[in-house]
Amino acid sequence: MPSSHLKNMHKRHEKIVDLLRQYESCNVSVLAQELGVSTVTIRHDLDELEQSGCIRRSYGRATLSQNFSFELEFREKENIRSESKQLIARRAADLVENGDSIIVDSGSTVALLARYIASNKKITLMTNALNLASELVADPRFTVMMTGGTLRADSYSLCGPEAEQAVRLHHFNKLFIGADGIDLLAGVSTTNAQDAQLNRAMLAACDQIILLSDSSKFGKRSFCVICKMPQVDILVTDSGISDEYRQALTQMGVTVIVAE
Repeated sequence: MPSSHLKNMHKRHEKIVDLLRQYESCNVSVLAQELGVSTVTIRHDLDELEQSGCIRRSYGRATLSQNFSFELEFREKENIRSESKQLIARRAADLVENGDSIIVDSGSTVALLARYIASNKKITLMTNALNLASELVADPRFTVMMTGGTLRADSYSLCGPEAEQAVRLHHFNKLFIGADGIDLLAGVSTTNAQDAQLNRAMLAACDQIILLSDSSKFGKRSFCVICKMPQVDILVTDSGISDEYRQALTQMGVTVIVAE
């Protein structure tokens, strides 16, 4: 499928989700009119969103699934479950070794990681997060690289083809990444298509994939899949993880670390 077609489809999916958030439910004809496309196209989009678990359809109308994960602005995310996020970031920092080259994705939990890395370690760190780069600009522990790309003001992050190309030109020991949703079947997901595409480039450029997430993200799905769970090497989470989730992830080959 051509990249332009995929981009248009993802934009429509995002708009559909926005409309369902605004109106709670919509029928096909209203969505087609709002997006300026045919009802056939809308039905195909709704099929995709329903299969991914993002929406529910009943009596000709679509509504968001209760398990759908919304994107919040960065400052909103910072204030949610902040204690758990600090515990997770502190524990994840222990996984960084002296001399490592790492990618740290944008996100409220992974943004805390760098401050907990031991002072005697020297690290090369690439990030697409403006807030993180500005925090580390004078920190002697880090050689900081930025991806470049297009700025997303709501997440303080860079994305797009330029960011993806910058990642592909390098190789790293570890990737520290967050998520908007984590589902045993759907995998790791986020709400933004460009973020997901950059995240997939990051996965391909790293030896080890380390996912940082508080337990509130479990069972949640967004419509942009980053990867399936078996691709994750290590999950660092909080004590809210259920025995069912922990056992299932372990069977998939994911090492689960509970930060307490």
